[in-house]
Amino acid sequence: MAAERIRVGYMELTEEESNRLLKEMQRDGRAETLEDLQQLMDKYDARMVEAEGHLLEGMMEEKEEQPSVTEEEIEFFPKTESDKRYRIKASKKTNAFDKPGNQ
Repeated sequence: MAAERIRVGYMELTEEESNRLLKEMQRDGRAETLEDLQQLMDKYDARMVEAEGHLLEGMMEEKEEQPSVTEEEIEFFPKTESDKRYRIKASKKTNAFDKPGNQ
């Protein structure tokens, strides 16, 4: 039975994130199934990064609004060797710094 959620380092991806990463790896011919992907990801680590947040802030300032959702990506990188890095859009997460009334 294949895993539906991929674990990379300390992060467990959602099913949606796991499928996004699988599509990226399929394009490169590095994994065909989630099981293949998990084996490959055992050699990788991951971290959360903000996706060009300054662009989002600039757009919101023009509209005089505050964003309620922060766009984030997950970056995957090899633990020991130099290899290709991957980034996928993370599932939406509410910005913890939003103030009431800014919605």
